[in-house]
Amino acid sequence: MRLKRLAYFSVLLSFFLLLFIAFPASANWSGGLEEIGFVSTLPDNTVYGVVENIMLWVLAIFTLLAIISFVITGIMYLYAGASSDLQEKAKSGMSYAIIGIVIGLSGYIIINLINDLLEGGF
Repeated sequence: MRLKRLAYFSVLLSFFLLLFIAFPASANWSGGLEEIGFVSTLPDNTVYGVVENIMLWVLAIFTLLAIISFVITGIMYLYAGASSDLQEKAKSGMSYAIIGIVIGLSGYIIINLINDLLEGGF
């Protein structure tokens, strides 16, 4: 049941990444402030850069969760022994983990593909 929730979480995470990266985010945070004479010590980064950093952090957490799910389902399969019911649970958990990884990474690939197409090249 937990692995099914992890698969649902990975689908939701992919949608979140697609939603917040696909929009045009090339505005500069400090450009308007400098025009009115306000000098700030905030970092000079674009909205796209901030969202990209968040996406990379979320992808790193997603990768860590995927590795943990692979390890847990592998241990479940090893300890199943002769019980076919426990073996089937472990196999289905592994397939859910693989499906979650494929969906998560395909979301990342699609986001980068859309970004490259919008910028005018690969």
